[in-house]
Amino acid sequence: MKIKSQLLLTVLFLSYLAFSSCSDKKPGANVKEKNPFGITSDTGTQILQPCHWSFTVEQSANGEAILISKAKLDSGWHLYSQHISDKGPRTEFAYDSLDTYKFLGDTQEGKPSKEYNPYLEMEVLYFEKEAVFEQKIEVLSRRDFTIAGTIDYMVCLDQSQCVHSDEEFSFKVKGNP
Repeated sequence: MKIKSQLLLTVLFLSYLAFSSCSDKKPGANVKEKNPFGITSDTGTQILQPCHWSFTVEQSANGEAILISKAKLDSGWHLYSQHISDKGPRTEFAYDSLDTYKFLGDTQEGKPSKEYNPYLEMEVLYFEKEAVFEQKIEVLSRRDFTIAGTIDYMVCLDQSQCVHSDEEFSFKVKGNP
């Protein structure tokens, strides 16, 4: 029974995300809307962007590089970890598949906070203020190249307001002489 209720909650949550931007509301109208966590909040035409990403590359002389994705969060907001079960909101990286590099392990992240979320009925891992993700690669190309991809993530403000987003990124990597 618990699995069915968790599955139903997940389906409702994903439905909300998929259809939250599809409406016939008049622009500028402020409407009370209930989100999947069961809390009512004001929504309007302003798009919230409480998570600000930056992307850098650190290269070493041994032909390796680290792709660094850093998220800075507005006050009170939190970003979910990559290490949450399939039923929960988590951060996921998708990198273009190229023959110019090879992954060395999985994307690493800093130490997240952990707490039980009664709305999701599970332990969640999240970051406040800032999150840093690092992906180590081996450079296989002699020429410079660009690795592009997307980050699928969700940030929340005490479950009263959540924003789901996809962020595109690119890393300019120097070739290995």
